[in-house]
Amino acid sequence: MMHPNDFPQMTPQFDQRVRAALESLPERLCRTRRFPWKRVVSIGCAAALCIGGTAFAAGVSGGFPLLFPNGTDAPLTDYVAASEPGTLTDENDQYRLSVESVLFDESAGVGIVSLHLQNKSGDGVMPFAVIELLPEYQNQPDLVWSNLSECCAVQDGQYNFSVMYGEYGFCGSRFYLDKSRSTENDYYLEGAFIPSGDYSAGTPLRLVMQEQGREQVVSNGASIGLVALEVPLPEFQRMPSYTSADRAVTLSQIGLRITSQQTGDIIVDAVGYIAVKMRDGSVVVITDQANHIDRTLYALGFGADAGFDYEAAVYVLARTFDLADVQAVVINDTEYPLSA
Repeated sequence: MMHPNDFPQMTPQFDQRVRAALESLPERLCRTRRFPWKRVVSIGCAAALCIGGTAFAAGVSGGFPLLFPNGTDAPLTDYVAASEPGTLTDENDQYRLSVESVLFDESAGVGIVSLHLQNKSGDGVMPFAVIELLPEYQNQPDLVWSNLSECCAVQDGQYNFSVMYGEYGFCGSRFYLDKSRSTENDYYLEGAFIPSGDYSAGTPLRLVMQEQGREQVVSNGASIGLVALEVPLPEFQRMPSYTSADRAVTLSQIGLRITSQQTGDIIVDAVGYIAVKMRDGSVVVITDQANHIDRTLYALGFGADAGFDYEAAVYVLARTFDLADVQAVVINDTEYPLSA
């Protein structure tokens, strides 16, 4: 029986592929922590999956029915930039990529985006793979990501999705396939993304689809995956946020940002417990490693090793908050009262 903290056996071919992918990345360092308990991802990826065509119910959701099911993103509706069909689109001979909705909160530095990819050839070949979790981590009620199907490219000719800024700035991100809405030639995905510390306020963002196994060289001499399609993301509306008196903690309706001037700390690894304390006395646990709770969609850490003069940990939350009802954020054993 495999222990949850053991890696599956890694093949030489997989190791070679990972090393090649890492070597092709631009020279920009950041730490990313997707899974709070390591070694939960199976090396194998799904070659096929059952997908059906459940219609998207207008008015039920704020625009992200996969990441926020049952309309739980309705409070975000006023801040979501939704496109008219065919307006935010790029295409080539094989695929048509369209952005449906996007939400970006600049105060916490987090965003979510929904997209539609159409296979114009109609051959039913899915242009990406879907990651499989180890069985003991699938469909766990307190692990939000255990109910999602993450997409990635694992072989040449497949595609990854990313959000970029500037010529070669990349956001950390994870994209998930909505199986209920997708069909064999139409794929609906939703992604959570976080710009790194070199992002400047107001910089335009764009969604890109990059081909595995092919590269292009940018102006600083770095090689990145070949951008096959790209769609500029629409301008976003500023969202409200609450901060602590020392500005170390920022909470918005979809994001949490923790910063420290002590660059020796690796915040994203040191934080084991996060909770939001409400004014009515109730407590909403966001992450609790000791009790296997993780209600975030994605987490990213960056700091001194990437050239910044501070450390930061940023989280895309899997639930929304009415900030007027929030009193404080608890991080590990420290409570941070918040105000507008």
